[in-house]
Amino acid sequence: MKKILLGFAVIAIIASCKKESADPHVAGADCGSCHTTVKSQWADPLNLHSLSANDVLTNVDHNTAELLTDDCLKCHASFQVPLGVAHFVTPLDQTGSPAGTWSILNTGDWQATKCEVCHDPSATNKDKLAKYGSILDGQFSAGYTNVTALPAAYQTIISLSTGATSTYNYPDQTKLAVQATKLCQSCHDPEDQGGDPEVIVDGISLGPQGGDSRSIVASNHQGFGCVDCHNSHNYIPVNPQQTPACVACHSTPKTGKVHINHWL
Repeated sequence: MKKILLGFAVIAIIASCKKESADPHVAGADCGSCHTTVKSQWADPLNLHSLSANDVLTNVDHNTAELLTDDCLKCHASFQVPLGVAHFVTPLDQTGSPAGTWSILNTGDWQATKCEVCHDPSATNKDKLAKYGSILDGQFSAGYTNVTALPAAYQTIISLSTGATSTYNYPDQTKLAVQATKLCQSCHDPEDQGGDPEVIVDGISLGPQGGDSRSIVASNHQGFGCVDCHNSHNYIPVNPQQTPACVACHSTPKTGKVHINHWL
């Protein structure tokens, strides 16, 4: 009997080890059950990636200036694009009903930017970065990790002292940094600033400026990708006085352009 019980115990241990050693990154897994810190960072009210449908779709200033369309969902609720924006908000006009108000529908169907928007459980690359290009930029390909895949504006460098522009090809960027930046640029697109006004600083035109990306890279920060300055998941910029790559220039606090619509 003891031998039988011992045999069952060994089998149970082997089964447990196999279960624990299996790759937990599968479609439909509860990411937050293991990545608890990331889950709390992503759920922080200051993280605009996790906004509710009400926050996104009933903004009076936005809705009176620009008509809501299905394209809004490509970034704000990527996996719900097939449902269409009319599934979530009414009326679809720039007036509202009563005037200046919009009503949210089907709140249970809303999915903000969840883990799978940026991570593909089946991906083999480091950090399992998602093939997000399949939603916004065509099918994913090996070229996604090439520097040339970055938006053209990203490769235009401007001198904030003279206004002169040049190109930069990011020779020191790793493929991961390029891919992560391309992932961010899927939504934070410097070439899609719409009707944003041109910004002129000290007589130098910095181009049309949106509130969520850069159109031109300042020469003093050329070669930087998104993840060089923004911590993944909470997106609070790094402290340059405490970051090895920055302290050579930022040993003391400075104020200046990081990218042309963000001050440090």
